[in-house]
Amino acid sequence: MKFSFNEIEELLPGYLSGDLSDEDRIIVDEWRKESPENEAIYSKSLNAWEAIPLLHEMEQFNSFDALNKVNTRLVQPGTSRWWGYIYRIAAILLLPLLVYSGYLTIRNFSSKAALSKEYIVMQTVSSHQGMVTRFSLSDGTRVWLNSGSELQFPIRFNGAIREVKLKGQALFEVTKNEKQPFRVNAKSLKIDVLGTIFNVVSYDSDDQAEVTLVKGKIKLSSEKDNIKKEFGTLHPGQRSVYKEKFQKVYTNEVNVDKYIAWKDGKLIFNDDSMENVAKQLSRWFNVEIVINDPEIKSYIYKATFHNENIGQVLNLLKLSAPIDYRIIKGKMLPNGEFSRQKIYIMKKKN
Repeated sequence: MKFSFNEIEELLPGYLSGDLSDEDRIIVDEWRKESPENEAIYSKSLNAWEAIPLLHEMEQFNSFDALNKVNTRLVQPGTSRWWGYIYRIAAILLLPLLVYSGYLTIRNFSSKAALSKEYIVMQTVSSHQGMVTRFSLSDGTRVWLNSGSELQFPIRFNGAIREVKLKGQALFEVTKNEKQPFRVNAKSLKIDVLGTIFNVVSYDSDDQAEVTLVKGKIKLSSEKDNIKKEFGTLHPGQRSVYKEKFQKVYTNEVNVDKYIAWKDGKLIFNDDSMENVAKQLSRWFNVEIVINDPEIKSYIYKATFHNENIGQVLNLLKLSAPIDYRIIKGKMLPNGEFSRQKIYIMKKKN
């Protein structure tokens, strides 16, 4: 049975949001199967839907209602309401960056390719403190960028490998391409993959980088001071910690959920020391945490936090250990910005 696009257009918002009845979902499914053109339209519609949260962050509008409204200044004659909406977010789709949430900054650079007269345009995506940013690279690879992190990559992958550079933490869901492997540079650690899902942590303030593999297989190597080393492959459920100073890798089996929960707004601690907890909370909430007593650093915690603010988290930590805390609010700086809050953690007084 043939369906008009006007009929399908009315159903797509509910289909993408999951609010459609089973009967209407079947109609959209059948329409998608009718032709490659229909499937291409659906794909563009899905991209538009996934870009909505960024517009919500920027313009504070209701995402579902927005799909059923028309911005007449952007709709060209003869176009449908749905395509008018796609024009509305074309600037996002053409980057091609789809941002889930957070603050997106792009810096363009030009550098001459070694074996070509073409110029390679680089982009840098930065994730604002306390936010998680999701976007797609030109090859379809999906990236989740954690708070205070940045990823540098070319607008188009034209070379023998697809190469990116990470500062901070990111989860990669790499599109497989055997003819053009994917590489993440994290400090002097190199992570080579074909198609897989893995988490990388590589902050400038740390003396190490770490990789946790969720799915697939990755190969680890390093190059520092003209010294190259091969560390072999990593398998699902394994986590490797690369010590920058010694150019060595230490690998163990882990529960990967703990290391990727941040992309869904969760912090999971499982037998983590207070020192590690404080480090993660500092990055997550963009605060400075000072532990006054060295003994407190060795306290062990098991906890999961989701949507709690820093005060609620600290109060929950107090329930499981004899600690107390004091928060010093940030002060306005000469440039008009505020300094980070400082939190002192100390032993609870008897």
